[in-house]
Amino acid sequence: MADNKQTETLATALNAKLEKSKGLVFAICGIVVALILIIAVVATVKSKSTEKGIEQIDSISYALTKDAADLSEDDVLARENTALEQLAPLSAKGGIVGLRANMLIAELKFAQKNYSEARSAWLKAISAKKSAYTTPLCYFNAAVCSEEMNDTDNAIAYYEAASGDEDFLLIDHALFSLGRVNESAQNYDAAKAAYEKLVELRATSNWGQLAKTRLIAMKTAGNIQ
Repeated sequence: MADNKQTETLATALNAKLEKSKGLVFAICGIVVALILIIAVVATVKSKSTEKGIEQIDSISYALTKDAADLSEDDVLARENTALEQLAPLSAKGGIVGLRANMLIAELKFAQKNYSEARSAWLKAISAKKSAYTTPLCYFNAAVCSEEMNDTDNAIAYYEAASGDEDFLLIDHALFSLGRVNESAQNYDAAKAAYEKLVELRATSNWGQLAKTRLIAMKTAGNIQ
């Protein structure tokens, strides 16, 4: 009899606690639902913002190329400068919008032979979306800009970064350029390593064949073993 009363007392106490905790459980559930709704809204807004940004870039790109063959050099330059002004706010964004905006800016600046700003734009494109498949291409182009500026150290660094991705379509060109710039800087061991990696990966490509000739020339000159 005492055991039954004790059981009933425990059950009553447990029910009381559960009743008290219902409010907390419902509050937590309400917070979770609210967070899910907020995340959904943010994702929708972000998606629409991205879509709008891409549309703007496509529009700018189209305006650049429309009937371009019929324009004078001054008109082409004016059109490019207009595009650069329109791209400026988009280049500050992250993700695909910032990536594409900065890549287009880089192309325009390079065409204008403004290699310093072109390089900066290529690097900003990388920062906008670091995991993008375009990252090695941006590094490669940043290296080209560095060479145009006679900045050998950064040219080497960026060619090395570009050639670090073996899936990069221009890896053979990047590796040859890495070897060539190192060779010009008399970094012969580094040049040898780049050429040998190129031969290992793409021995039959044109760049691979050129790498073989450079290795032979360097050995003949006594620069490498």
